[in-house]
Amino acid sequence: MRQTVIETYNVSKTFDAPLQFVFDWCTDFREDDGKMVGAEAKRHFLERTDERVVWVSKHEEGGKTVEGLRAVWLDPPDSWHLDASGDTRELGDYQLTSLGENKTRLDMVFQLSYDDPKDVRDKKEWEKEVTEEWDIYGKYLEEDYKKSGSR
Repeated sequence: MRQTVIETYNVSKTFDAPLQFVFDWCTDFREDDGKMVGAEAKRHFLERTDERVVWVSKHEEGGKTVEGLRAVWLDPPDSWHLDASGDTRELGDYQLTSLGENKTRLDMVFQLSYDDPKDVRDKKEWEKEVTEEWDIYGKYLEEDYKKSGSR
């Protein structure tokens, strides 16, 4: 019998934008969000309410179409929670903290489940990849904030 391995990963990112803008930007899920970081997954939204956003994510892997379900529970004004299943089993908690002067820190904690211990991703490598993605998202977020004229 296999034993599921659960690994916890932590990533933080600081943005030059106020908390409310960061929350709204990060939780305004769109079909083309992945393009910012070069992801080719397609999103099909099933539900979008003030409390929850649910979508199916599809991508090609090894010549096969792989699908996963994403559900995000929104907890305005400063946090949200992700449940991902199907192509991956991942829980994510996102917490915003205002640092004043239009600066906001996003702290993320992810728990990934692995059926095979050989599949467990190296903590530093995984966190580095996700940090690099959020560096890209951060550039877009800060650009959008500057364009908004909300300073």
